[in-house]
Amino acid sequence: MSHDTAPPSGSEPPRLFDRELSWIEFNHRVLSEAMDPSNPLLERVMFTGIVSSNLDEFFQVRVASLVPGSDIEKQVRQQAYRLSRTQAMHFNETLVPELAAAGIRRLTPAQLDDAQREFASRLFDREIFPVLTPIALTGDRAVPALNNLSIYMVFTLIANEGSSEREYAVVEVPPNLSRMITLPSGHGHSFILIGDVIREHAARLFQGYSIESTGLMRLTRGAEMTLDEERDDDFTKVMAEALRERKRGAVMRLEIDAPPSVTAFVRTRLSIPEDRVFETTAWFDLKGISSIAFLPGYDALRREPWRPVAHPAFEEDDEDIWQTIREGDVLLHLPYESFDPVLRLVSQAADDPEVLAIKQTLYRTAPESRLVRSLERAAENGKRVTVLVELKARFDEAENIQWANRLERAGASVIYGVAKLKTHAKACLIVRRESDGIRRYAHLATGNYNESTAKIYSDLGIFTCNERLTSDVASLFNMITGFSKPTELALLTIAPLTMRKTLLRLVQRETLLAEEGRGAAITLKMNSLVDEELIEALYTAAQAGVKIRLNIRGTCCLVPGVPGRSEGIEVCSIIGRFLEHSRIFWFRNGGDDRVYLSSADWMPRNIDRRVETMFPILDAKIRKQVMEIADAYFRDDTKSWTLESDGSYERKPPGENRFHAQEYFCEEAKEADARRRRAVPREFRPRRADPAG
Repeated sequence: MSHDTAPPSGSEPPRLFDRELSWIEFNHRVLSEAMDPSNPLLERVMFTGIVSSNLDEFFQVRVASLVPGSDIEKQVRQQAYRLSRTQAMHFNETLVPELAAAGIRRLTPAQLDDAQREFASRLFDREIFPVLTPIALTGDRAVPALNNLSIYMVFTLIANEGSSEREYAVVEVPPNLSRMITLPSGHGHSFILIGDVIREHAARLFQGYSIESTGLMRLTRGAEMTLDEERDDDFTKVMAEALRERKRGAVMRLEIDAPPSVTAFVRTRLSIPEDRVFETTAWFDLKGISSIAFLPGYDALRREPWRPVAHPAFEEDDEDIWQTIREGDVLLHLPYESFDPVLRLVSQAADDPEVLAIKQTLYRTAPESRLVRSLERAAENGKRVTVLVELKARFDEAENIQWANRLERAGASVIYGVAKLKTHAKACLIVRRESDGIRRYAHLATGNYNESTAKIYSDLGIFTCNERLTSDVASLFNMITGFSKPTELALLTIAPLTMRKTLLRLVQRETLLAEEGRGAAITLKMNSLVDEELIEALYTAAQAGVKIRLNIRGTCCLVPGVPGRSEGIEVCSIIGRFLEHSRIFWFRNGGDDRVYLSSADWMPRNIDRRVETMFPILDAKIRKQVMEIADAYFRDDTKSWTLESDGSYERKPPGENRFHAQEYFCEEAKEADARRRRAVPREFRPRRADPAG
């Protein structure tokens, strides 16, 4: 499926695909899930909302970073607007009628019956009108900063009948009120948009004026923040100031549905360049509208929710998680297996009198995080709790400030990241006194410590008490919290210190093995592949005969299939019900496979400007399991797309026996859980005496 991101026909393929255009191509694949009739209706609505959310972030972050007026900025805007139009057309022409046919209907004021009209009128009087604030756009007064991503109604007003003078005003649609108002209805689910209710009663806002026209608009502002990380102030205050500044960022996009004269006035009044105006008749902010996907009573219109199964190594009533980890490393595969063992690890550590210290990184976490509550309890119980709360986690900054303050009040030592670096590593270290001395336990993962996303993100993590690895994790925390710069790490690779060098060495080793005629192969799974130096190393490896398989969910700048450069490279992308988030790096190494998990994508920001980890899978059984997981994605012929050398993506043609990797993992997890439950008599594992535990 090509969306004009490819080079002109007959031209030489580029050395690298453009990062931003590749990202837009990725969202066309997401939108394809919204357009795929084999997906349940409400799941398609959800995918539509994901595209809207992605576009909002794209304009705030990536478009804001481009040089205004440059050729690439013009091309990116053109393709992003095209994606938005395709999305809007499909939503209006396909999804809205299907929703209505299923009994989920948006009504306009003219379609309301008497009872519904009375209900909407009372609601406006009681809850909506008191919080509305008209803002004049005409006159000498300065226009206050309009809120990022808020929907505004824009009104054209006439003071006197027959007057040629026009006034303009905007009213923010209250973001703290429900966007969709459920109406009393005898059948199905009927709703009206809050903007339609405001429009119907807008005369009360502008007494003395008549309303000539109404429209809708929404601004998207640049979200990049300038931080002085060398200031001695409390960094939470520095970040809070930067968050306030973000609200006044430059306008990157104006979405507007209004008469041409109103659009022209708004653009001029707000000093918005013409190419940043996107005129549309679509429903605004389909991210918010997609909450329809979770309406109760419509289970037949969505896939049965996946319920993660218990990991067989961790019995639900197991009081001694330490013994389980001492018996050997354990791999956790989310969301197929439950995140509960991670929560139990920290919860038991909080209450265990033999636990001396807990060290934890937090990048993005759940709104009501059980894990953070356990850390608070641990600090209150007298444990030495050290938490790295990354305040620079984009769009989670305000929430992370609140978590940091709570943890500090509980007595934890809170570190606000590393100056000039984001800490994106996912690590937990627990120090425990045992009968044979001090032992360290660690959890390392590819994904965040977030109970919510653990149910929908595909991630991998390990529990270990391997002394060499836990010693390296301790060095990682010393680096983050103090001035230590570890140079002698046994197993852990850390960005920005050693990751680039290590990855290049691993790729180059495969290249040398191929040149010697020995089996050489590289299999990589990640979210984004952007880094030019690492891509060039893969090109060199491919030219030497290394078989390279890349599973890149989103942005991929590597150009596959170019004769003499990359014809030995295969690139696939899996888009399904779960967000593929794990990073797996597998090097064949002449038959002595080296397999690593990582928090890092192959992007300059991850390799050079973030604290990231890459850790080896040491246990042979787990290593084989991770290799099988990686292989499964390349067998997928249901949700897999193949990247062509012209930049287009094509759905992988189905084989005789269809294979769906994510559904396969679900079935495998359910079967393993069923085998565990059928085991009779129940297996009791003897516990060794441990006076400390």
